[in-house]
Amino acid sequence: MRLIEIVYNHARFDELPPERIFAPLGLEVHTECHEHPEVSLNDTSLDIASFISSLPFTPPAGFVEVARYDTEDAIVLLALKPLTALAELLLAQEETGEALAALARERRRQVEAEGWTAEHDDQHGDGSMADAAGCYALHAHEESHRSPAWWPWDDAWWKPSACATRDLEKAGALTLAEMERLARAEQREGGAA
Repeated sequence: MRLIEIVYNHARFDELPPERIFAPLGLEVHTECHEHPEVSLNDTSLDIASFISSLPFTPPAGFVEVARYDTEDAIVLLALKPLTALAELLLAQEETGEALAALARERRRQVEAEGWTAEHDDQHGDGSMADAAGCYALHAHEESHRSPAWWPWDDAWWKPSACATRDLEKAGALTLAEMERLARAEQREGGAA
C-alpha cells in the first residue's frame, strides 16, 4: 500500500472531500464522478467493484490515479498531482517508498555518525561525491572488496558491503548528498551550479 492510500484511508479523514485532505499535503486533486449503473432490484449479476474498475479514466497530465470508490451519490475516480517533494514521496509506489526510506536512513546516518554535514559536503565541489556514489553502485554486484581505480578518496574510506542492497543505499545517499550540495551552490550563486 502506498503512503497516500494510508493517509486517505485514515479514520480522521472519513467523509472529508479529497481537496480538504490533499491540498494541505501539496497535492492538486482531480476527480471524475459517474452515476451508479441502472439495475433492477432483481438483478444480482452486477458486480459493483468490477463495474467501477471498468470505468474509463484518463487523468490529466501529471496526475496519478489513486482511488476509485462508491459513495451514496456517485462513483468517484480520484487522481492527484504532486506539487511538493512531500507529495512526491506520498505518491511513490510502496516499493519505491521503502527504498527511499532506506536512502534517507543512510543519508541521516552519514550526517549523524560520520559528520558529513552540509558544510563538510560543500567542500567536495569537485564531483567526488558523485564519483563515490558511482563506485558503490557499480560495486553492488562485484565480489572484489578493493577500492576501484576511480575511487575519489583515501582507500580507508572505501567501505563496501557484502550486501548489494547496502552498497546501493550508500550510492543513493551519496547521490542525495551531491544533489543537496548542487542545490545549495545554485541557491548561493543565484543560478545553475
